[in-house]
Amino acid sequence: MDWSLTASLLAERDTRPIVVMDRRGRIELANGAFTSLLGRPREELLGRRWTDVCTPREHGRKVGQALRAIFTSAETRLETEVLTREGERLSVELDVAAVGRPPLRLVAIITRTSPPLCVPERTVVPEPARAQGLHRDLSYEISTELSSFGTLKAVWTSGEARQEEMLGQPCFGAFAHRDAPCLDCPLTMAAPGSWPHTIVRQASEHAEGYEVVTATPTGAGTARVSVHTIGDETLSGLFEAKVRRMANAARLSEREGDVLRYLALGRSPADISTVLGITERTVKFHQTNLLRKLGAETRYDLLRLFF
Repeated sequence: MDWSLTASLLAERDTRPIVVMDRRGRIELANGAFTSLLGRPREELLGRRWTDVCTPREHGRKVGQALRAIFTSAETRLETEVLTREGERLSVELDVAAVGRPPLRLVAIITRTSPPLCVPERTVVPEPARAQGLHRDLSYEISTELSSFGTLKAVWTSGEARQEEMLGQPCFGAFAHRDAPCLDCPLTMAAPGSWPHTIVRQASEHAEGYEVVTATPTGAGTARVSVHTIGDETLSGLFEAKVRRMANAARLSEREGDVLRYLALGRSPADISTVLGITERTVKFHQTNLLRKLGAETRYDLLRLFF
């Protein structure tokens, strides 16, 4: 499982707004809580600099310098402002850290907003295409030629039933109702030699669940894309499996595994002590031991292991 898939799975479980950026401040991942906070869809954020889309113009240089400095320093708490899509300014407090193996990435977690963050309940609105089951289990072959990128050459839904009527249409028009390729298309995001490439994204703006999208070149000028929709239960299962695998590989005790699970969810030692019914000192004792066994120095290094 590559870093983008794992990071997406973990970030979407968290109720706090989370963003992952590269060294240039370009946004590579934004979870649902962050897009809800700014009122912006993911396609407006991915691939763009934080200072271009999230920061008021007069603060851009200062915030950019602060973010770059984090690559050579420890985890940092940063107070700044962000702009919503409607132009509203929100004062926020960010916990930011550089994580991962080179090339490092910045993980920014918004821990406080003013006015306080209030995420409205989501209303599930069924979409015609999804009601027909086209997006539940789907695979298709497309052209990767520059002049005809995305043109559907073959489409299969659940049970390998072919959808002849869709051939010749661009995939981004047929499935996402867009006029241009999706910004999170795995074919355009993958590094050379990293095939197959997988991403995870929200199933749609209004629908529940997530799409696991995998792209693999199949020949000269063509590629096959498979889409599998998963729900929260599957997402939780993947997270638990990852925690268990890490715990078993490092030979963690049962209690250390419990602490690891909550640390991975971003819980503080005080929160963990309440949940597990042990003292905060005991939590920190287990935290020190599990970090040592996993080869990590700080809590933020755990993100590197998950990514």
